[in-house]
Amino acid sequence: MRKDSNLEHNNIFVIAACLGAQAIFSTEGFRQKDLKFLIEMFSNWVDITLKDRVLFVHNTQIMRYLHHLTAEGFAQKITRKGQPRFRLTRVGLITLLTQLIERPPQFPLEHFFFGFHMVETYRNQIEMLVKSEGQQFPSALKIELDALFDLQKMIDQQIAYVRIEHKKLKQRIADSEEVEKLVKKMRIDKKSIKEISSAIEKQYPYDLNSQKSLAQFYNEIPKPIADWILDSAITKRREQIWNPIAKILETHLEILERLREASHPKKGSKVL
Repeated sequence: MRKDSNLEHNNIFVIAACLGAQAIFSTEGFRQKDLKFLIEMFSNWVDITLKDRVLFVHNTQIMRYLHHLTAEGFAQKITRKGQPRFRLTRVGLITLLTQLIERPPQFPLEHFFFGFHMVETYRNQIEMLVKSEGQQFPSALKIELDALFDLQKMIDQQIAYVRIEHKKLKQRIADSEEVEKLVKKMRIDKKSIKEISSAIEKQYPYDLNSQKSLAQFYNEIPKPIADWILDSAITKRREQIWNPIAKILETHLEILERLREASHPKKGSKVL
């Protein structure tokens, strides 16, 4: 899959669908259309995060992904005539399971809950799949799987990620409040827009400064718009965008905390 494709960005559903297809069609192998249906069904469970309420994928994308799995030794093509069928190897099962559990935290945050559900709910079935794909099931592999199914680690990683994003946003809110105070003070002192924007840029540099300095930006826009941004829009941006998002992140942290307590009641602690 191309790294910039929609399928890659939503690969959590692709990985889960592969594991699900293996579980359902473990004897005869799964077809391309079986995998496609499961991708669309699983993504529909979290449809609020998707533009079309489901992750639509082209047959060529799926076949490309299956060829990748086969080339890496993660799957075997078990029929050559008619519609090809595939079966994940033991290495493939463990690799995809690892990708599902150790998937780096990212937005949309709701995808974490889908991944957690798949791991927590279907753990026994997944372990049986790994055990069945091979004649031996050594103790070392069982230990490896037990370590992999560390739900506490999975939740803690997500909590750490959301906490950092929340901290960054709270700092942006605090900086915005200070900028508002700075603007009001410099307005009283009759400073020009150029002087105000230069002072803001020096004390509170923003992320896009390497592309275009704040002073340059204010110099390029009409004075009435610059005045309106400095006197009104800065406050509205904080109140209408950043404060609401901060509340959403705080709610996510509270939910993750309850999930952690439910998974291990003795380790309850405050997140915020």
